[in-house]
Formats: sequence, C-alpha cells, structure tokens
Amino acid sequence: MNYTQLDEAAQIAEVQKLVPELLARYDLSALEVKNVNHSFNTSFKVITADQVYALRINLGSSKSTAEVLAEMQWLEALDGLIHAPVPVRTTSNELYTTIYFPPLAAEFNAAVFKWIEGEEVGDQPTNEQLLAIGANMAKLQLFANDLMFEAPAFLPEINKTLLQSEDLIRPNQPNQVDDELYELLLKGFDLADEVHQRLSRTETLIPIHADLHTANIIQTSNGIAVIDFDDAGIGLPIQDLSISAFYLRKDKEREKLVAEGYSSVKELPSISAEDFEVMVMARGLLLTNAVLSMTSAEIVEFTPTYMERTKTRLKNFFATGDFLLSV
Repeated sequence: MNYTQLDEAAQIAEVQKLVPELLARYDLSALEVKNVNHSFNTSFKVITADQVYALRINLGSSKSTAEVLAEMQWLEALDGLIHAPVPVRTTSNELYTTIYFPPLAAEFNAAVFKWIEGEEVGDQPTNEQLLAIGANMAKLQLFANDLMFEAPAFLPEINKTLLQSEDLIRPNQPNQVDDELYELLLKGFDLADEVHQRLSRTETLIPIHADLHTANIIQTSNGIAVIDFDDAGIGLPIQDLSISAFYLRKDKEREKLVAEGYSSVKELPSISAEDFEVMVMARGLLLTNAVLSMTSAEIVEFTPTYMERTKTRLKNFFATGDFLLSV
C-alpha cells in the first residue's frame, strides 16, 4: 500500500524505522522513543539514560540543506537570548543530517535538539503569555538584524504570500478546490501579492521566524520558549505579527496583547489596518496551499472540511474586510 494511503499509526511506524540510524549519528542510545507530532514534520521524544531530546524529521518541508543549516546556526547563535531549541551536533560535528525514506523515495533532513520541558500554550493563551510572545518576537527580530550566517547556510526571501512554498493553486485548479473557492483564492492572491510587493519596496527585510503562534510556544517553569524555526526566512517584520494574529482571530482583541508585548521591546512596524487584514488573510492562503501538499493521513482526511472553512472565511473577508476564524 502507498504511504499516503496508510492510516496515521501505520505512517508513524514507517517513519520510526528511521530513528535508530539517525540516533546512531548522534551517538545516542534511546531508552524510549515516543512520537509527539506527525503533520507537517514528524517529531519524536527521545529519552536516554542521561537526557531527553527532540528528533525532528522534515518530511513535509521542501527546505534545502543550506536553509536547514541557517536555521540551526540561528538557534545555536541565540545562546539563551530567548528560550528556544538548542541544536545537538552529530558525531561528525554537523548541525543536521539527511536520510533516505523508502516509502516516499526521497531524502529528508533531520535534526536533534535538547528537549524543552513544558506544555504547548495552544488555543487558550493567557494575557501574560500573549505579551511574552510579542516581546520574544521583537527580541528575535532585533537579534536577527546583526545575524551573520556561515556559508553555505542561506535563508531564502519569504516576503511573499506563499513564503517559499511551491504554488499548488494557481497553475491549475486542484481537484480538492471547487469553482467558487478557486475564484475566491485567486482574488485573495491578487490582493496579498500586491501588499507584500508594495511593502517590500519601502521596508527593510530581516530574518524572521514566520510561524510564531501559540502552537509553537511552550510554557516552561521559567517562562515561555519559542520553537519550530522551520519556516524562518528573510521577510518583513510585520509578517511575524500578522502570522501570529491569524491564529488569534477567534477573538481579534487578544492579538493587541501580542502587539503590546512587541512594542515594549521594539517599535511596531507601520502598516494600515486594511493592509494588515490582507496580510492575515494571506496566512489562510498559505495554509490552504500547504494542506494540498501534505501526506499525513489525518490531514488528507480533513482536507474537504478545511476547504469549506476556507471558502466561508474568504467570503466573509471580501464582504466585511475582516479575516476571522470564527466564521
């Protein structure tokens, strides 16, 4: 049976077959290996006699090895400035490794990090957590202003609607997208592309996290930790704020706390309310495009429902000017 036709448990079992070889490259001997995420990427919690680690295999990412290296160099350079994953080097002193995955007949990047103990903030962040997210976002951006990468590390320019993802929507109408939704998506892309291009002509581009939302925030005993730098690239500072806002759109008032936390560290980027709404809507376009590329069983099954939700949200956006998740 094709990998994409397997159920979630069977897919995870196939990916887990890679774990022993990967851990050997780090000279790690696992007492226990537990899958903790299987969606865009696949991650495992690895418990050894001495420490706990996170192993991430980039099954859903199209990043080049140079881009993965840049992500790892950024995380290593942070050196405690904010609480974030600390990369572990292989026995050959590499910040990442690659491995062939037979079910998908391709090579994928993988990395190991020290485990961050805590709980994902998730859908119900406190006011204090939202303020802290904004402050940490601004600290990351300030640090990124002076960030220097060692060749061949490279971050791509992501100051566009789809960041660096392949466009799976505009070349040809996907089978999962009906005519009404396709028209809405094309209209949304036109708006979002124009705003990104216009802002990029006057704003300075810097390395940004580009996925800084509550599902990528861990509450630890010593404050919050920012994880998942997989989408990092050279972009507009406002993109971090609009991406964070997207995930809070069941209650628009709460995103103001992120902005307040940000402004306590760094001046907020200048943008009109109309343009900001387009930037938030653009995140919805990106995720719709991403869903079309995913192979995890749970997401494949959920795709028709996701497309209907996207249609409802875009219809409301074009009717009201607001992009909301509550519709």
